[in-house]
Amino acid sequence: MNHTPQIKKAIQFAARKHHGHMRQEVEPLPYITHLFSAALLVAEGGADDDIVTAALLHDTIEDTGTTREEIAEAFNERVAELVVSVSEIKEKDGTKFGWKERKADYLVRLEHANDGAVLIALADKVDNIESRLEAYELEGASFLSRWTQPIESYLWYHGEVARIAESRLPEHPLTKRLIEAHEKERAAFL
Repeated sequence: MNHTPQIKKAIQFAARKHHGHMRQEVEPLPYITHLFSAALLVAEGGADDDIVTAALLHDTIEDTGTTREEIAEAFNERVAELVVSVSEIKEKDGTKFGWKERKADYLVRLEHANDGAVLIALADKVDNIESRLEAYELEGASFLSRWTQPIESYLWYHGEVARIAESRLPEHPLTKRLIEAHEKERAAFL
């Protein structure tokens, strides 16, 4: 990952927005570790600075109350659009979406998103799955108690993201890595 002024600004922006947020691993870690992982994964695949920036910011709208306009003003329209493309919609017209509804809506939008957004989604899911597998390996079945949904729901969701990846970016290394991670996840939890 290049350390350009835009990337540096995105690291600082994400760190401020996610300050105090923790990722529930074996031991809690600052949430920014997940964002760095996603950004490194897309950068390793040759992504440009806007895609890497959006990977660093991919959870800001969804989890921090940051607006699309704020991202566009701080960075640019392309970064804002990429972040919006990979953000779950939690409610629409005053109706809150449940977990499955949010995921189904996300999948429909991902099918039509640009390739940069698909790369960010793949990096996000690869890091999530690999982190869960590591935690499961260290903690065993007690780890599953932290999940909000049954394992079958996560397997369905990750399988659908893998299906979209195979149809959209069949030769990309992140697609291959997601498919491998999902296969390991299925083997571990079924």
